[in-house]
Amino acid sequence: MIAGQSPRIRWNDNSTGQVRTIVEAIAIAKRNGVEIPEDVSFCVDEIGDLGPDRTACGPRVDKPDASIVYWSDIVHDKTKKVPFRIWKGILKSDEAIVAVFGHEMYELQRLRPLLGRENVTIGEFIAMTCPDNAGNLHDEAWEFADTLVEQMRGGRQV
Repeated sequence: MIAGQSPRIRWNDNSTGQVRTIVEAIAIAKRNGVEIPEDVSFCVDEIGDLGPDRTACGPRVDKPDASIVYWSDIVHDKTKKVPFRIWKGILKSDEAIVAVFGHEMYELQRLRPLLGRENVTIGEFIAMTCPDNAGNLHDEAWEFADTLVEQMRGGRQV
């Protein structure tokens, strides 16, 4: 599962109280430096297992120990896209939108060349993407996300 550790920056809610749609959130993220590939989709979490401490999640990968993880393991079989569920609470903050979307896309883009071209086992995949594993993709992804928010606060859209 692709999920986050924690950012160092606290996100501000939109001053007008506006809550964004997923379509608006994607546009805001792109305007602020988040590259979102065409083979990715986002939806609001309707299951209710996301919240302030777990703001988004990607596809769950369940495989036996030592199995190889392939790109096809994270692509939805019907839509042919990599699906991400987003906690609805981030939609009230453009900073949160940019940070969370940025975090998830950073992580995904680093996984993309590895899956299928290298023999990444399920154990290695989990180590790269699980919370509380210092120096993994989570740490890198939150640093990237924090940088995007700092740029937003500086008035610079990337």
